[in-house]
Amino acid sequence: MAELTVTDLHLTYGDNPILKGVSLTLDRGEVVSLLGPSGSGKTTLLRAVAGLEVPHQGSIRIGDKVVFDGAAGNDIPAEKRNLGLVFQSYALWPHKTVFDNVAYGLKLRKISGAEIQTRVTKALEQLSLGHLAARFPHQLSGGQQQRVALARALVYNPPVILLDEPLSNLDAKLREEARAWLRELIVTMQLSALCVTHDQGEALAMSDRILLLNNGRIEQQGTPEQMYSEPGTLFTADFMGSNNRLNGRVTEVGGGHALIEGEGWRLWGAAKASAKAGQDGTAMIRLERIRLAAGPGDNRLQAALTTSMYLGDKWEHLFHLGGARLRAYGDRPLGRGNHWLEVPREALWIF
Repeated sequence: MAELTVTDLHLTYGDNPILKGVSLTLDRGEVVSLLGPSGSGKTTLLRAVAGLEVPHQGSIRIGDKVVFDGAAGNDIPAEKRNLGLVFQSYALWPHKTVFDNVAYGLKLRKISGAEIQTRVTKALEQLSLGHLAARFPHQLSGGQQQRVALARALVYNPPVILLDEPLSNLDAKLREEARAWLRELIVTMQLSALCVTHDQGEALAMSDRILLLNNGRIEQQGTPEQMYSEPGTLFTADFMGSNNRLNGRVTEVGGGHALIEGEGWRLWGAAKASAKAGQDGTAMIRLERIRLAAGPGDNRLQAALTTSMYLGDKWEHLFHLGGARLRAYGDRPLGRGNHWLEVPREALWIF
Protein backbone atom coordinates (compact mmCIF):
# COMPACT_ATOMS: atom_id res chain seq x y z
CA MET A 1 0.00 0.00 0.00
CA ALA A 2 1.19 3.51 -0.81
CA GLU A 3 2.24 5.67 2.14
CA LEU A 4 0.51 8.69 0.54
CA THR A 5 -2.23 8.83 -2.07
CA VAL A 6 -3.60 12.10 -3.46
CA THR A 7 -6.57 11.82 -5.82
CA ASP A 8 -8.02 14.54 -8.09
CA LEU A 9 -7.15 17.40 -5.77
CA HIS A 10 -8.59 20.85 -6.55
CA LEU A 11 -7.89 24.03 -4.60
CA THR A 12 -8.94 27.59 -5.37
CA TYR A 13 -8.06 30.94 -3.82
CA GLY A 14 -11.10 33.13 -4.46
CA ASP A 15 -11.62 32.98 -8.22
CA ASN A 16 -8.06 31.79 -8.84
CA PRO A 17 -7.71 27.98 -9.27
CA ILE A 18 -4.32 26.80 -7.96
CA LEU A 19 -4.64 23.01 -8.15
CA LYS A 20 -6.67 21.60 -11.03
CA GLY A 21 -7.02 17.89 -10.45
CA VAL A 22 -3.66 16.67 -9.13
CA SER A 23 -3.15 12.99 -8.34
CA LEU A 24 0.00 11.30 -6.99
CA THR A 25 1.23 8.35 -4.95
CA LEU A 26 4.23 8.00 -2.67
CA ASP A 27 5.50 4.53 -1.80
CA ARG A 28 7.51 3.41 1.22
CA GLY A 29 11.16 4.42 0.93
CA GLU A 30 10.50 6.64 -2.10
CA VAL A 31 11.43 10.28 -2.66
CA VAL A 32 9.08 12.23 -4.92
CA SER A 33 9.97 15.81 -5.81
CA LEU A 34 7.43 18.44 -6.82
CA LEU A 35 9.13 20.63 -9.39
CA GLY A 36 7.82 23.56 -11.37
CA PRO A 37 7.98 27.32 -11.91
CA SER A 38 6.70 29.85 -9.37
CA GLY A 39 2.92 29.75 -9.21
CA SER A 40 2.63 26.20 -10.56
CA GLY A 41 1.02 24.94 -7.33
CA LYS A 42 3.79 22.79 -5.85
CA THR A 43 3.95 24.48 -2.43
CA THR A 44 0.15 24.66 -2.23
CA LEU A 45 0.00 20.91 -2.91
CA LEU A 46 2.50 20.20 -0.12
CA ARG A 47 0.57 22.41 2.29
CA ALA A 48 -2.68 20.66 1.38
CA VAL A 49 -1.11 17.28 2.18
CA ALA A 50 0.17 18.71 5.47
CA GLY A 51 -3.30 19.98 6.40
CA LEU A 52 -2.29 23.65 6.22
CA GLU A 53 -4.54 24.33 3.22
CA VAL A 54 -8.07 23.02 2.67
CA PRO A 55 -8.78 21.74 -0.86
CA HIS A 56 -12.22 22.03 -2.43
CA GLN A 57 -12.34 18.64 -4.09
CA GLY A 58 -10.53 15.30 -4.09
CA SER A 59 -9.05 13.12 -1.38
CA ILE A 60 -5.82 12.57 0.56
CA ARG A 61 -4.96 9.24 2.14
CA ILE A 62 -2.00 8.52 4.44
CA GLY A 63 -1.52 4.76 4.51
CA ASP A 64 -5.02 3.35 4.95
CA LYS A 65 -6.35 6.47 6.70
CA VAL A 66 -8.32 9.11 4.80
CA VAL A 67 -7.25 12.53 6.12
CA PHE A 68 -9.21 14.58 3.59
CA ASP A 69 -12.28 13.79 1.51
CA GLY A 70 -13.99 16.71 -0.17
CA ALA A 71 -17.14 14.77 -1.03
CA ALA A 72 -17.61 13.46 2.52
CA GLY A 73 -16.55 16.72 4.20
CA ASN A 74 -13.76 14.93 6.07
CA ASP A 75 -10.72 17.04 7.01
CA ILE A 76 -8.37 15.83 9.74
CA PRO A 77 -6.33 18.74 11.19
CA ALA A 78 -2.60 19.01 10.57
CA GLU A 79 -1.53 18.02 14.10
CA LYS A 80 -3.38 14.70 13.83
CA ARG A 81 -1.96 13.65 10.44
CA ASN A 82 1.31 12.42 11.98
CA LEU A 83 3.46 13.88 9.21
CA GLY A 84 7.00 15.22 9.53
CA LEU A 85 7.36 18.72 8.09
CA VAL A 86 10.61 20.57 7.40
CA PHE A 87 10.03 24.24 6.58
CA GLN A 88 12.11 26.34 4.23
CA SER A 89 13.06 28.68 7.10
CA TYR A 90 13.65 25.71 9.51
CA ALA A 91 11.35 27.50 12.05
CA LEU A 92 13.53 26.70 15.07
CA TRP A 93 12.76 28.23 18.46
CA PRO A 94 15.66 30.68 19.01
CA HIS A 95 15.43 30.52 22.83
CA LYS A 96 15.41 26.70 23.01
CA THR A 97 18.39 24.37 22.77
CA VAL A 98 18.78 21.85 19.98
CA PHE A 99 17.49 19.12 22.31
CA ASP A 100 14.44 21.15 23.35
CA ASN A 101 13.64 22.15 19.77
CA VAL A 102 13.52 18.50 18.76
CA ALA A 103 11.62 17.49 21.91
CA TYR A 104 9.01 20.26 21.76
CA GLY A 105 6.42 18.40 19.69
CA LEU A 106 6.75 15.29 21.83
CA LYS A 107 6.10 17.34 24.97
CA LEU A 108 2.94 18.77 23.40
CA ARG A 109 1.81 15.18 22.77
CA LYS A 110 2.28 14.37 26.48
CA ILE A 111 5.00 11.78 25.81
CA SER A 112 6.76 10.64 29.00
CA GLY A 113 10.06 12.26 29.89
CA ALA A 114 12.03 9.02 29.64
CA GLU A 115 10.69 8.27 26.15
CA ILE A 116 11.36 11.84 25.03
CA GLN A 117 14.96 11.49 26.17
CA THR A 118 15.35 8.22 24.27
CA ARG A 119 13.68 9.37 21.05
CA VAL A 120 15.37 12.78 20.87
CA THR A 121 18.81 11.31 21.63
CA LYS A 122 18.33 8.72 18.88
CA ALA A 123 17.17 11.33 16.34
CA LEU A 124 20.14 13.60 17.10
CA GLU A 125 22.61 10.72 16.86
CA GLN A 126 21.17 9.64 13.50
CA LEU A 127 21.92 13.10 12.16
CA SER A 128 25.32 13.51 13.85
CA LEU A 129 23.97 16.21 16.15
CA GLY A 130 24.43 14.54 19.54
CA HIS A 131 27.36 16.76 20.50
CA LEU A 132 25.30 19.89 19.73
CA ALA A 133 22.28 19.06 21.91
CA ALA A 134 22.94 21.89 24.39
CA ARG A 135 23.55 24.60 21.80
CA PHE A 136 21.09 27.24 20.62
CA PRO A 137 20.14 27.80 16.94
CA HIS A 138 22.24 30.97 16.64
CA GLN A 139 25.32 28.91 17.58
CA LEU A 140 24.81 26.56 14.62
CA SER A 141 25.72 26.78 10.94
CA GLY A 142 23.00 26.77 8.29
CA GLY A 143 23.63 23.11 7.55
CA GLN A 144 23.40 22.20 11.22
CA GLN A 145 20.13 24.13 11.63
CA GLN A 146 18.76 22.26 8.63
CA ARG A 147 19.62 18.94 10.29
CA VAL A 148 17.96 20.02 13.55
CA ALA A 149 14.77 20.80 11.62
CA LEU A 150 14.97 17.35 10.04
CA ALA A 151 15.57 15.68 13.42
CA ARG A 152 12.46 17.40 14.76
CA ALA A 153 10.47 15.95 11.85
CA LEU A 154 11.94 12.45 12.26
CA VAL A 155 11.47 12.17 16.02
CA TYR A 156 7.81 11.17 15.57
CA ASN A 157 8.79 8.32 13.23
CA PRO A 158 6.19 9.61 10.74
CA PRO A 159 5.13 7.60 7.68
CA VAL A 160 5.85 10.57 5.39
CA ILE A 161 8.30 13.49 5.58
CA LEU A 162 7.28 16.71 3.82
CA LEU A 163 10.21 18.90 2.78
CA ASP A 164 9.55 22.48 1.68
CA GLU A 165 12.63 23.80 -0.15
CA PRO A 166 14.81 22.15 2.53
CA LEU A 167 18.18 23.27 1.12
CA SER A 168 17.34 26.71 -0.29
CA ASN A 169 18.83 28.64 2.65
CA LEU A 170 22.26 27.05 2.18
CA ASP A 171 25.02 28.45 0.00
CA ALA A 172 25.76 26.70 -3.30
CA LYS A 173 28.66 24.53 -2.14
CA LEU A 174 26.98 23.45 1.10
CA ARG A 175 23.75 22.75 -0.81
CA GLU A 176 25.52 20.20 -3.01
CA GLU A 177 27.00 18.47 0.03
CA ALA A 178 23.67 18.57 1.90
CA ARG A 179 21.63 17.04 -0.91
CA ALA A 180 24.05 14.09 -1.09
CA TRP A 181 23.88 13.66 2.67
CA LEU A 182 20.07 13.97 2.69
CA ARG A 183 19.69 11.44 -0.13
CA GLU A 184 21.95 9.00 1.74
CA LEU A 185 19.93 9.48 4.93
CA ILE A 186 16.62 8.88 3.15
CA VAL A 187 17.89 5.71 1.48
CA THR A 188 19.50 4.38 4.68
CA MET A 189 16.45 5.02 6.85
CA GLN A 190 13.95 4.03 4.12
CA LEU A 191 12.05 7.29 4.56
CA SER A 192 9.12 8.28 2.39
CA ALA A 193 9.57 11.91 1.40
CA LEU A 194 7.61 14.44 -0.62
CA CYS A 195 9.87 17.37 -1.45
CA VAL A 196 9.12 20.77 -2.98
CA THR A 197 12.03 22.37 -4.80
CA HIS A 198 12.62 24.97 -7.49
CA ASP A 199 16.12 23.60 -8.14
CA GLN A 200 16.04 21.01 -10.92
CA GLY A 201 19.55 19.80 -10.05
CA GLU A 202 18.39 19.11 -6.51
CA ALA A 203 15.31 17.26 -7.81
CA LEU A 204 17.38 15.16 -10.22
CA ALA A 205 19.92 14.23 -7.54
CA MET A 206 17.55 13.41 -4.68
CA SER A 207 14.46 11.91 -6.30
CA ASP A 208 13.18 8.51 -7.30
CA ARG A 209 10.43 10.28 -9.21
CA ILE A 210 9.77 13.86 -10.26
CA LEU A 211 6.34 15.43 -10.74
CA LEU A 212 6.58 18.54 -12.90
CA LEU A 213 3.70 20.91 -12.26
CA ASN A 214 2.54 23.49 -14.76
CA ASN A 215 -0.31 25.87 -13.96
CA GLY A 216 -1.88 23.61 -11.35
CA ARG A 217 -1.62 20.36 -13.30
CA ILE A 218 0.99 17.62 -13.61
CA GLU A 219 2.71 18.21 -16.95
CA GLN A 220 4.77 15.03 -16.78
CA GLN A 221 6.09 12.62 -14.19
CA GLY A 222 8.79 9.97 -14.22
CA THR A 223 12.24 9.04 -13.01
CA PRO A 224 14.92 11.73 -13.17
CA GLU A 225 16.38 10.00 -16.26
CA GLN A 226 13.00 9.97 -18.00
CA MET A 227 12.25 13.59 -17.20
CA TYR A 228 15.63 14.77 -18.46
CA SER A 229 16.14 12.50 -21.46
CA GLU A 230 12.59 11.71 -22.59
CA PRO A 231 10.49 14.88 -22.27
CA GLY A 232 7.00 14.44 -23.65
CA THR A 233 6.20 18.12 -24.10
CA LEU A 234 7.98 21.33 -25.02
CA PHE A 235 7.35 22.68 -21.51
CA THR A 236 9.09 19.69 -19.91
CA ALA A 237 12.01 19.83 -22.33
CA ASP A 238 12.43 23.56 -21.79
CA PHE A 239 12.13 23.44 -18.01
CA MET A 240 14.57 20.59 -17.45
CA GLY A 241 18.21 21.34 -18.17
CA SER A 242 19.98 24.09 -20.08
CA ASN A 243 18.88 24.21 -23.69
CA ASN A 244 19.40 25.62 -27.15
CA ARG A 245 16.11 26.51 -28.81
CA LEU A 246 15.50 27.24 -32.49
CA ASN A 247 12.17 28.26 -33.98
CA GLY A 248 11.48 27.35 -37.59
CA ARG A 249 9.17 25.56 -40.01
CA VAL A 250 8.67 21.79 -39.96
CA THR A 251 8.94 20.66 -43.58
CA GLU A 252 9.03 16.84 -43.25
CA VAL A 253 7.84 14.30 -40.69
CA GLY A 254 8.23 10.54 -40.97
CA GLY A 255 9.72 7.47 -39.35
CA GLY A 256 9.97 9.18 -35.98
CA HIS A 257 12.06 12.03 -37.39
CA ALA A 258 11.35 15.55 -38.57
CA LEU A 259 13.13 18.21 -40.64
CA ILE A 260 12.94 21.78 -39.40
CA GLU A 261 14.23 24.78 -41.36
CA GLY A 262 14.99 28.37 -40.53
CA GLU A 263 16.83 31.28 -42.07
CA GLY A 264 20.11 29.82 -43.33
CA TRP A 265 19.82 26.44 -41.58
CA ARG A 266 18.02 23.07 -41.71
CA LEU A 267 18.25 20.26 -39.16
CA TRP A 268 16.91 16.74 -38.69
CA GLY A 269 15.79 15.61 -35.25
CA ALA A 270 13.52 13.29 -33.29
CA ALA A 271 9.89 14.15 -33.98
CA LYS A 272 7.67 14.69 -30.96
CA ALA A 273 3.90 14.26 -31.08
CA SER A 274 3.27 17.96 -31.67
CA ALA A 275 5.54 18.17 -34.76
CA LYS A 276 3.42 18.56 -37.91
CA ALA A 277 4.71 19.03 -41.46
CA GLY A 278 3.86 22.44 -42.88
CA GLN A 279 3.52 24.06 -39.46
CA ASP A 280 5.77 26.17 -37.28
CA GLY A 281 7.86 24.18 -34.84
CA THR A 282 10.54 24.39 -32.20
CA ALA A 283 13.83 22.48 -32.15
CA MET A 284 15.50 21.95 -28.77
CA ILE A 285 18.78 20.35 -27.70
CA ARG A 286 20.51 20.16 -24.34
CA LEU A 287 23.50 22.43 -24.08
CA GLU A 288 25.93 19.58 -23.42
CA ARG A 289 24.82 17.62 -26.51
CA ILE A 290 25.73 20.21 -29.16
CA ARG A 291 29.34 19.84 -30.37
CA LEU A 292 32.01 22.00 -31.93
CA ALA A 293 32.94 20.69 -35.39
CA ALA A 294 35.90 21.24 -37.72
CA GLY A 295 33.81 21.96 -40.81
CA PRO A 296 30.54 21.35 -42.66
CA GLY A 297 28.82 17.96 -42.47
CA ASP A 298 25.63 16.12 -41.62
CA ASN A 299 23.29 18.10 -39.36
CA ARG A 300 25.75 20.92 -38.86
CA LEU A 301 25.28 24.67 -38.96
CA GLN A 302 27.57 27.65 -39.02
CA ALA A 303 27.25 30.42 -36.44
CA ALA A 304 29.23 33.48 -35.42
CA LEU A 305 30.98 33.45 -32.04
CA THR A 306 30.01 36.36 -29.80
CA THR A 307 31.95 35.56 -26.63
CA SER A 308 33.38 32.75 -24.50
CA MET A 309 33.13 32.30 -20.73
CA TYR A 310 35.48 30.23 -18.57
CA LEU A 311 33.57 28.03 -16.10
CA GLY A 312 36.50 26.23 -14.47
CA ASP A 313 36.02 22.72 -15.86
CA LYS A 314 35.03 23.92 -19.34
CA TRP A 315 34.37 26.89 -21.59
CA GLU A 316 30.91 28.07 -22.57
CA HIS A 317 30.67 29.66 -26.01
CA LEU A 318 27.91 31.98 -27.16
CA PHE A 319 27.02 32.10 -30.86
CA HIS A 320 24.54 34.06 -32.97
CA LEU A 321 22.68 32.50 -35.88
CA GLY A 322 20.57 35.21 -37.47
CA GLY A 323 18.23 36.30 -34.69
CA ALA A 324 18.82 33.15 -32.63
CA ARG A 325 21.37 32.60 -29.91
CA LEU A 326 23.17 29.27 -29.40
CA ARG A 327 25.44 28.05 -26.64
CA ALA A 328 27.92 25.18 -26.62
CA TYR A 329 30.56 23.82 -24.27
CA GLY A 330 34.19 23.28 -25.21
CA ASP A 331 37.55 22.53 -23.62
CA ARG A 332 39.36 25.61 -24.93
CA PRO A 333 38.72 29.24 -25.91
CA LEU A 334 37.76 30.02 -29.52
CA GLY A 335 38.73 32.84 -31.82
CA ARG A 336 36.19 35.33 -33.15
CA GLY A 337 34.40 34.55 -36.39
CA ASN A 338 32.24 31.75 -37.74
CA HIS A 339 32.39 28.22 -36.34
CA TRP A 340 30.65 24.95 -37.21
CA LEU A 341 28.34 23.29 -34.71
CA GLU A 342 27.20 19.68 -34.95
CA VAL A 343 23.68 18.85 -33.78
CA PRO A 344 23.26 15.07 -33.31
CA ARG A 345 19.92 13.95 -34.74
CA GLU A 346 18.99 11.76 -31.80
CA ALA A 347 19.67 14.59 -29.35
CA LEU A 348 17.56 17.20 -31.14
CA TRP A 349 13.86 17.18 -30.26
CA ILE A 350 11.41 18.80 -32.64
CA PHE A 351 8.08 19.92 -31.24
